[in-house]
Amino acid sequence: MFQRLTYSAALIGAMVSGLMACSPETPKLVPRPEVKKERVRNVGTRVTFNPRVDILFVVDDSGSMSTHQQNLSKNIQLFTSGIQSNQILDYHIGVITTSMDSFGRTPGRGQLVGTPPYIQRSSPNGMQDLAKNLLVGTDGSGQEKFFEPLMAALTPPLLTGGNAGFYRSDAYLVTVFITDTDDQSDNLQADQVYSNILNMKAGDKEKIITYGVYIPSVDRSCDRSGEEEPRQLERWFTLTGGKTLGLCDPDYGQKLAAIGDDLAERVGKTMYLSRPPDPNTISVIYGSQVIPNDPARGWVYDPVRNALVFGDQIDWVPQPAGTQVEVDFTSAVY
Repeated sequence: MFQRLTYSAALIGAMVSGLMACSPETPKLVPRPEVKKERVRNVGTRVTFNPRVDILFVVDDSGSMSTHQQNLSKNIQLFTSGIQSNQILDYHIGVITTSMDSFGRTPGRGQLVGTPPYIQRSSPNGMQDLAKNLLVGTDGSGQEKFFEPLMAALTPPLLTGGNAGFYRSDAYLVTVFITDTDDQSDNLQADQVYSNILNMKAGDKEKIITYGVYIPSVDRSCDRSGEEEPRQLERWFTLTGGKTLGLCDPDYGQKLAAIGDDLAERVGKTMYLSRPPDPNTISVIYGSQVIPNDPARGWVYDPVRNALVFGDQIDWVPQPAGTQVEVDFTSAVY
């Protein structure tokens, strides 16, 4: 009995196997892929830090802006003091107007104002020239446009013509809008311009920094040019995370200094690393100078941002032109 039961079970098993083998829906056995975990071990890495920033002031040159231009020009060194004090910051600073028409004493249409057309660290009288360039006059167009001249300034033919050398694709782009009204561009709006500039910066939002000196829509104490509230400008500042101050604020100078310090902090004090380091292996060199691991007089490592943050009291030793901060480290094991 026991043998007959065993034989029947074997026979049934063979019959089932045969039926499965003949079925067109028989499942195929697929080898399970082997999952390998990658590790990075003891990879030596060197990165350089040469912070570049292109700062473009877009100044309203309509008839209502005389006092506001004077105020900006008088206080501009409060804005630039933090930038100048950072000795490794490579800056270009230019000025354009809101005019896209042909009248007025300034070039308009996105062309940089003044001689030289932009200020850099090597400019012998840079801050004096910048203060002068900001006084663009008040005989420009009464149709104030920010987005159209901005895009004209950063694209051909001006990019390779009258504005050549100002814009650098690897630099931070900073825009500062100064006005008492809203943007009145005919064919461009905030979202479109932001998308265009984001493409120019290869999708890196951190490379786009904006500031505004204007009359917020909630401010009823400052005389606005026309009845339009700054809807497009406020949309621009929202998209870009921009910081602003009021055109008529009584502490205008202090706030202008604050946004200048904010700019120096964002551009000149944070160096993002290419991969997570072993913090004990980080060394920072500036030419002949060793920068110490010190929160005030050197650097600290921020693991959340995977970045080095440089202190406010570093005594940068003068180095030959073109010298960059070099960082060496060994990658962390993970």
